[in-house]
Amino acid sequence: MPMSSSSLADLLASQLPNGLAVRARALLGTQAALERALPAALAGHVRVMQLENAALSLACDSGAVASRLRQQTEALMASLGKHGIVVTGVRISVKPELLARYAHPVEKAGLPAAALEGLAHLNAEIEDGPLKDALNHLLQHHRKG
Repeated sequence: MPMSSSSLADLLASQLPNGLAVRARALLGTQAALERALPAALAGHVRVMQLENAALSLACDSGAVASRLRQQTEALMASLGKHGIVVTGVRISVKPELLARYAHPVEKAGLPAAALEGLAHLNAEIEDGPLKDALNHLLQHHRKG
């Protein structure tokens, strides 16, 4: 079962000095409020780096996201204010390393030959219809490889 970000934060915070744990929780809360305040197209592409003296530092995963975010800073500050986070200024930087790392696709083993033979045998015995069409498609797909 995957661990939620809040339970992971609690686990990590229990191992940190108290002041650092409080600051980490505050940043997580600010990140959650930011995600709710951002337009859907920007959610997941912006990270809270720091909130100090009502100055919010954000990092974006691309220049395009940063540019769009800069155009919406006033609306963002107002929305964060509605969530109880006072922000009087926003500093936006680009950090491409925030992008998810590329993972090579996993090579999948095809259906075993015995399974394909069984499906072909079944396909030969059943009447025409949607099931036969689906089996034909499945068999053609697996025979290409």
